[in-house]
Amino acid sequence: MTRVLPYTWYPIFVAAAIAVFGAMLGAELSPAWAAYAAIMFVALAVVVLEQWFPERQDWRPQWSDVTTDAAFMALIQIALPRLLVAFVILGIAQWMHEHEPSDWWPQDWPLLAQMLAMVLAVDLLRYWLHRACHKFTPLWRLHEVHHSPDLLYTLNVGRFHPLEKLLHFSLDTVPFLLLGVAPEVIAGYFLLYSVNGFFQHSNVRLRYGWLNYIVGSAETHRWHHARDPKTAACNFGNTTIVWDLLFGTWYLPKDRALEIGIMDRGYPKGFWAQMATPFGGRGGRRRSFDRWIADSLVAVQLRLVRWRCARRIAAAARDPMQVQTRLLQRILRDNAKTNFGREHGFDQISSYAEFAQRVPVGDYEARRPYVEAEIERGEKALTAQPPIQYARTSGSTGKPKDVPITAAYRRALRRIHHAAVCYQHRTCPAAFEGAILAIVSPAREGELANGKPFGSASGIVAGATPDLIQEKFVVPAPVLTISDSRLKYLTILRLAIARPDVSYLGSANSTTMLALIKLYREQQAALIDDVRHGTFFLRHQIPPEIWPSVRERLVANPERAAALARLQAGSAQPRIADLWPRLRLVVTWTGGSAGVTVDALRQELAPRTRILELGYLSSEFRGTFTLGKRAGSGWPTLDTHFFEFVERDKWDRGEPEFLTLDRLRKRMDYYIIVTTPSGLYRYFINDLVRVGGFLHRTPLLRFMQKGKGVTNITGEKLYEAQVLNAVRAAMAQIGGAPRFVMMLADEESRAYRLYVEPDAKTGAQATELAQAVDARLCDLNVEYAAKRESERLGPIQALWLARETGEVFKQSCVKQGQREGQFKPVALAYRKGFSFDLDAHAERA
Repeated sequence: MTRVLPYTWYPIFVAAAIAVFGAMLGAELSPAWAAYAAIMFVALAVVVLEQWFPERQDWRPQWSDVTTDAAFMALIQIALPRLLVAFVILGIAQWMHEHEPSDWWPQDWPLLAQMLAMVLAVDLLRYWLHRACHKFTPLWRLHEVHHSPDLLYTLNVGRFHPLEKLLHFSLDTVPFLLLGVAPEVIAGYFLLYSVNGFFQHSNVRLRYGWLNYIVGSAETHRWHHARDPKTAACNFGNTTIVWDLLFGTWYLPKDRALEIGIMDRGYPKGFWAQMATPFGGRGGRRRSFDRWIADSLVAVQLRLVRWRCARRIAAAARDPMQVQTRLLQRILRDNAKTNFGREHGFDQISSYAEFAQRVPVGDYEARRPYVEAEIERGEKALTAQPPIQYARTSGSTGKPKDVPITAAYRRALRRIHHAAVCYQHRTCPAAFEGAILAIVSPAREGELANGKPFGSASGIVAGATPDLIQEKFVVPAPVLTISDSRLKYLTILRLAIARPDVSYLGSANSTTMLALIKLYREQQAALIDDVRHGTFFLRHQIPPEIWPSVRERLVANPERAAALARLQAGSAQPRIADLWPRLRLVVTWTGGSAGVTVDALRQELAPRTRILELGYLSSEFRGTFTLGKRAGSGWPTLDTHFFEFVERDKWDRGEPEFLTLDRLRKRMDYYIIVTTPSGLYRYFINDLVRVGGFLHRTPLLRFMQKGKGVTNITGEKLYEAQVLNAVRAAMAQIGGAPRFVMMLADEESRAYRLYVEPDAKTGAQATELAQAVDARLCDLNVEYAAKRESERLGPIQALWLARETGEVFKQSCVKQGQREGQFKPVALAYRKGFSFDLDAHAERA
């Protein structure tokens, strides 16, 4: 019997409700009261069934749930629309039915047939409204109220924001009044809609069988309330499910666990809080009017800039070489009287072919003497316009690279940054509606001998973010200058966790975001207490010149602290998605070695949060920005930088054939050579890019990895020369010399594995070697030191190799086709592409 009853409750009570409704109409009661009597009869019956035949015990409501849902039912479902329909609208409907019946409605059909027709018509309109509520952020904010409960039971069928109910009313009532539909038909529709809704939301054990393909059943609707937004994007029908079947959104899996609710576990539960939350912050705090105006202006500004940028891109995409040729001519003309320009005859160059013939390809070390001449003697060595600042990064010899930036070039870089932000907004407008957590290195880190500042390229460019957007930044710029990485990250966390409205998270490397959540899990008790009291437990460690910018943002927020405490008390570790439930966009590198940690980052995010490729950029130049949602849609900055390319295999064979943008092929990998307006002429950066597609005649690029002799796991850009220098110094320190060295970048563990074959037996442990090499690399490479200090890069793991391992490795390479006389061992590579098993030759750990 218990197996049969779940199949009978729904059809029995629907039939009974229709019978009661018909009988009361026959007794000449008003259509409104006839419908209400039948609806109340079924509602009470469902409440009783929930007590005796529950679907899930954990869906039994608490008293706080009941009081909130009772308020929604009384004020939103009854007082607002029902009284209006019963006592005003139905009177209008009677007059319209008698005086202006429409030919568009089948007035002569039987009452039940007209009721069913109205169900189909209303549900078609409501189906598309419902889908829109799940797609468009302003509508979702209203509809989110309905999805906020973590359980389903009869009473919360009425949990709707009043503005959404007005939208419903405009579709399920107004059009039919205008058609002159009879009052008893409209009342009959609301009878079917309400009775079905009570069952649909109920915690009764129900089984519908073939009815799952006709009505909006409890079995299908429960999946619409899944916490995972991707799963919940199904079964949008209200009374009938036929439109879901027709439009491909019907879904009813078997034997799958189901969790109800929304991703934001801290969403307010109270009635009045849910009335205000769609329009402002948590706890019912409304967004101020000036904030709303500012957000609107941000959207308008970004759309205008994108419109202008899109016009330039559309024109350039059809003939990229026309743009490139003009750019190259301008760079050569502007800098013809510099030291470099005179030495290479810039004033005599009239074509790209002549440029390639006169100017050799070179790396930074080939250009360093010119940079130093600018810095030390003020010479116009590379550019006629003097640099105003420098972007500092690690160099291959241990000395940092100081890349000159002129005023004109900085303006160009900032225009590119503006365009990138505009296309991010196009991809996800909702990301710019809340607070922005942007983490970059500082724009000013010190001064050079000529008194001009140096800093990070990301910080220099980020300073050009539109003012209206910068006002939404969670972290003030001075905090980013804190030198101690742990202190800096904890300060960022303290400021950011107080803002549950963070909707945008940006950092070049995803390891930074993983480091943040790791620190939060370690220090959450102290941080939560700080949020509660408006304090910061590390305030005495913050430099005094930075503290005021932090102090002004510290406000006691017991409500937010309580929400974080609930997360802490939960069974699962808090994720980024839990700290910032409104997070919609994460902008970071997804290509090359960064892709490994992006997979780990995805596990920290809600399904609806999009990860967007930041674009190909380095300290030397910005190569692309992302046009669309795909990582391969990188638009080359062809109106600012002159590009050349060499196929990967040809460069590695020492047979380079230089190609311009118009000669690239899809899905091919190329080394990139760039000429910038800031003095890097035919600059080889040792980066590999891939052509992901084309926009008209212009290739779209994606960074793949560093080339030979350079690795990069978290942004450290480690050079082979640095590794060999560090190993030789370490071996001299512990006694001995290396015969064969191989350092492998292990992207999965975010650390390096070092293999060394010593020239003789050594009594030193491999751990001593690892520590010595690590210390030396920190001295040689400022980026490596920063990544190790912040724990984004793990410690080196070292192994001694047995004698003759280097010879065995060489013979293996020769067997694979390398010429023995031309064999040049590479001491630095990525582990994932390294086929020789060095671990098999390890002597001891």
